[in-house]
Amino acid sequence: MVGCRGRETGAGTVVIEPVKVSESSPIITVPGILAPRDRVEIRGAQPAKISEVFVNKGDVVTEGAILARLSEEEINLKLNQLKATRKEAETLLEKNQSILKNRDKLQEEGKLDKTQAEAILIETANNEASLEKIKADIAVAEYNTAHLQIKSPIKGVIVEKYASPLQVTAENQLLFVIVNTDPIIVSFQLSADESTGVKLGLPVTVKIDDLDGEEFKGTVSFIGPEIGQEGRTFDVWALISNPENILKSGMFASVQLTSTNTHKVIVIPVSALITRGRDKFVFTVTDGLAKRTKVKVRNTGNNVAEISSGLMENDFIAAQGAGNLYDGASVDIRRR
Repeated sequence: MVGCRGRETGAGTVVIEPVKVSESSPIITVPGILAPRDRVEIRGAQPAKISEVFVNKGDVVTEGAILARLSEEEINLKLNQLKATRKEAETLLEKNQSILKNRDKLQEEGKLDKTQAEAILIETANNEASLEKIKADIAVAEYNTAHLQIKSPIKGVIVEKYASPLQVTAENQLLFVIVNTDPIIVSFQLSADESTGVKLGLPVTVKIDDLDGEEFKGTVSFIGPEIGQEGRTFDVWALISNPENILKSGMFASVQLTSTNTHKVIVIPVSALITRGRDKFVFTVTDGLAKRTKVKVRNTGNNVAEISSGLMENDFIAAQGAGNLYDGASVDIRRR
């Protein structure tokens, strides 16, 4: 072990020591955050008038529950307008098609010249495209006429409500937001070397920071297919039963699971860790300069922390007094 003193900061004694390499514990404890299992936004399919709204913000709804009803009068009016427009488009198209069919004869009789014929050909193509668009709009309107009720596609809680009776909505206008938090997801990350150590259905213990560490049980439901290049980690989700809605989206948690892997990890004293929010750092020392280095902690216990990423086997760290350092600080290493 060697000691060093912060020469420029007047920072007192800082203890520097090399990191250690050890076999990992099968028990992993990592930070996590709670998130809803499902979140859906319900939007208007086309401009329409809402006649009734049956739910309020905070209501619990089942899948298929009726949230609102559209005005049949407004939709029928739009449908009739579209049908009238279709009739006009069909009449114009038939007229132009008839001209084109008799184009040669009309040109011989001097009733149609080449320029006029080309213009009608272009107009006919536009008529056909316009008519197809009108037919598609009619199909949507007819569907909406048969589906005047706006229903919830999932069970959950109404967290946002923008619809109100007699409101005329625009196309794609947001009307409701529904989230499902039973079960609720705890999302966390594992290091790349744990890709074979976690399986679907693996049990986890989740301690909720915002509930004084109260424990809940869950099971792994999703294992991410990609490794993030920055931290060399992958995403994992576990589901926790939440019938009374005690657990809230956004709560912080600690997730504990038993890996099937045992491998070498970097081990450092817990005293070397500096916490900023959910991030953890250490100060490495190279050539007499301190560098703040972000690390990912795999597990902690017995005053040591297993580091899954951020440090290498030959690194030296500030094991004590790291709080007195800053990034780039000069240190005078003195052996004990």
